[in-house]
Parts: sequence; C-alpha cells; structure tokens
Amino acid sequence: MPGLVTRKFRLHNAEQFYEAFSEAALSTIYMFIGRVTPWSNENSPDTPTDTVSNTEYEHWRSMIAAKRVQASDVTFTIARYNWVNNTVYRQYKSNVSTLFDVPANSNTFYAVSSDFSVYKCLFNNKGAASTVEPTGTSTSTLVTADGYKWKFMYKINAADALKFATTNYIPVKTLTANDGSAQWPVQQAAANGALNIIDVTAGGTNYLTNVGTLAGVSNSTVITLASGASGTDNIYNGSAVYIASGLGSGQVRSIVDYTGSSKAVRVSTPFSPSPNTSSTYIVSPKITITGDGESATAYCNVASGAVNYINPITPGVNYSKATVTISANTSHGSGATAVAQISPPGGHGSDPVGELGGYNVMLNIQLSGSEGNTFPTSNDFRILGLVKDPTLAANGSVALASTYDQTTQLVLTSVSDGGRFDADELIAGGTTTATARVVSFANTNSGNTAGVLRVVSANAVFAAAETITGNTSGVTATIGSITYGSLTPFSGEVIYIENRPAVQRASDQIEDVKIVVKF
Repeated sequence: MPGLVTRKFRLHNAEQFYEAFSEAALSTIYMFIGRVTPWSNENSPDTPTDTVSNTEYEHWRSMIAAKRVQASDVTFTIARYNWVNNTVYRQYKSNVSTLFDVPANSNTFYAVSSDFSVYKCLFNNKGAASTVEPTGTSTSTLVTADGYKWKFMYKINAADALKFATTNYIPVKTLTANDGSAQWPVQQAAANGALNIIDVTAGGTNYLTNVGTLAGVSNSTVITLASGASGTDNIYNGSAVYIASGLGSGQVRSIVDYTGSSKAVRVSTPFSPSPNTSSTYIVSPKITITGDGESATAYCNVASGAVNYINPITPGVNYSKATVTISANTSHGSGATAVAQISPPGGHGSDPVGELGGYNVMLNIQLSGSEGNTFPTSNDFRILGLVKDPTLAANGSVALASTYDQTTQLVLTSVSDGGRFDADELIAGGTTTATARVVSFANTNSGNTAGVLRVVSANAVFAAAETITGNTSGVTATIGSITYGSLTPFSGEVIYIENRPAVQRASDQIEDVKIVVKF
C-alpha cells in the first residue's frame, strides 16, 4: 500500500537527536577521529559502508581519540542560500509538494541577506526576479519595491555565525523564551492559519474598476465616487469598494446600489469611521473568503479587464481550508479564480526550524592542540565519527569526561636508531606476531632509547617483553608495559561515520570540525 515518510517525520528524528545532548536523561555522544593510513585515492576518500565489520569493529580499532560533544556544540541547520540579485525565488505555497525540494540553483523559498537575516519568500510577484534585497525585522509582511513580499524569520547572531555558518549551511533555531532578539516578537506575533497571500490563478475578462478620491460622503453608508466613475446605474452593484488611504482606510464594503448620474454608492455595511473627501478608494470585484477560519478580508486590482492582484487586508486566523470567490456585476466580468496560501500551523515565523526544513543537525567541535595530551598532534586522521554512550574500560561506567585517548600505548625500552618510527608504518611483535599502525612516538630519555609508542588498528594482543619491529623504518624495541585505550572497545553505538581527506594535526593549531547529520 502507498505510504509516505513526511517532512515532519524527518524533523522529529532531527529533534530527537538534537535533544540527546541536552535532555535530563541525556546521552553522552563523543566525536572521534581515526585512521592514519592513506586512502587509495587521497583526494577521493572511500565511501563509508554500514557493515558489522566496519561500523561495529573496524572504526573502534582505528580510533585515535574522542571528545565529548556538548549541548552548546549543536544546532539545527538549513542549506545556505544567499540573496542574489536578479534571482527568481520560489514563493511559499501551502498546496505544493515540491516546496522543500533541493533546487539545482538558488531558486529557494528563503534567502539569507548580507547582514545574516533570514527571510521567507511569501510572494514572488508572479515569478519575477528579485532585484531588491529584503531588509528589516518587522513582525508584518515586508514588501520590497520589486513587488516581492518577504517574512523576516530570524537573524544569525555573530557567535552562531562564527561557530556554525559555512558556505553551504546556516544555523536555525526556534526560541522557547525571549532572548532579546528580533526573532522573539516575530514568533509571538505569528497568526495560526493566516491567509497572508492569495494568488490569482486566472484573471478573467471584462471586469470593471474605478480608482480615485471620494467626491463626497453623505453618511456612513453613502459615498460619492470621483467624476470619472461610470454614468450607468447599478453597474458597480455586486462589486466592492476599498478605502485605500486617508480617513477610514483599510475598510472594504460590498456595493448594493449605484446611481450613475450622481456617482453615489451605497454599501452593505456602514463604514466606521466614515471616510471623507480626502480618502482614496478602489472599486473592483468583490473578494469573498470562506473556510474554517475567521476574519480574512481582501480586495483586488484590475488591469485591462482582468483581476491582476488580490491584496489581503486582514489575513485572518485559524484557517486550514479556505475558498476564494471573485464576483462582480453579473454582466461585467467573469472567469477570475484565485487560491489562498494558508500559513503553516502557528503562522509564518512561529517556528523557523519547522518552516524552513531544519531537519539537519550540525555539530561543531574544536580540537585545540593535544587536548590535554589525549589527541596526538604529530600525525593526521581521515575518519570522523560519533559514538553514543561508550563505557570506560576501567570500570564499565558510561564515559563522562571531556576527552579520551583511545590509542594503545606501548612503553618501550631498548629502542634502536633513536626511535625514528615512521608515521603510519606497521609494527609487528616478534613473539605474538600482532601488528598495529604507528600514530606517534614520544621519547622519554635523552638517548632516545626509551619512550611511548601510540598505535591503533592492532590485529591481536601484544605481550610485554616481546620485541617489536617497524616494517619500513626497521626500528626495534622491547615492550615494557602496555596501556590500552580509555574507552571499552566496541561499547556504545557508532551512529555516524564520515570519511575525509587527510587532516594533518599540529600542536599549535585548532581544527574547527563541523559535522552535518542529515535526516
């Protein structure tokens, strides 16, 4: 039977992962680095495979060190699309299944401005190019001179931009409390099920319109149109009059009677307050909105006999269904249709993570030098991974510390040739025939005849007092004692693996590691 894994399911999974770093019964998740040996093509790392031998075993065996990921190191993230001049942006639509599809270009329904503000495109002026960068943090819809309508969602602060923004991704969050930013008022002002945009799907023909300044106001239900209005009785009956500016602006009323000789219009419901002779008006077809919400009103513009734009006056609230009807004098105008774009639950701007498809989670972990002598700085690594709830080899309890060294440390004596082990070379035990890969060697005496050799990827257990030999350097040494990695091998769950080109470490550098986990 047909089925669908919805976007909300992806969001749910992302939220569960995100909450793992901060919930009361939290998980401990560590980022680990591994693999010192080259890929077959160093410029094109192998594709990870999710097999028991790889995920459950091999990544543990090649693990060098691990650092705990803190709640402050995690954010929801969305793809980054900078606002670019002369780009046609996709507008938000509540009735299309492709809204969240990844585009082949920057044709998305949101954009990041030059000051790191994020805007959702509510209306793209019928597919026109955007030529005016959106600005401002108003809680209302922002209208730019190119006819676009944007919704300010949030602004990325400097700290988050530095920590989480990349050329491909930006952080996104939904606030749960007032943080003093412009985002909080936008979230609070959002209207559930509002009709912020009504799209004209067919303009129809032969519709009448009249625009001008009122010539007179008899009372709250009778007004006089400008001299250019039609001289035909009842020709505007069934249409609507909208007070566009001046006293009484923002009101729209149905026309129930029109006298051509005097240009007098009588409306169905009194104006309050009444307009005056400085008020401008628009006579055009009547827009009727029906549905399960309330209070949505709109008026329209007519150009060359066709309905051109429908402009919401009040977007209303609580709609999940809405039907838009365009009507006028039955002998003047027909065929126009429109569809209302219903805001997401909570309203535009109420939930940036959900509204913008924030079902990716970014982790940013910095490795500073040796991290307390737990991360070797004299070699490189090629694998990043996440392991959940590993345990301590010493006592079996869940790991909680900030960092752990996972290499096997061989304390050596009688080291030949000044301890010049080659990085990544294979060493072999003369008695056990166990092998392992060299991560680093640290001399501990002035003669360089003793020291600590860190190795990974051992295929068997070395024995104290046996002689080891480097297969390329030819260096030999005797094992005095062995210290294994701090974490219990194969404990917890390896939940993410990423293969990268070699990252060379150094004692005086910081690796700013960003991992994007996609759901």
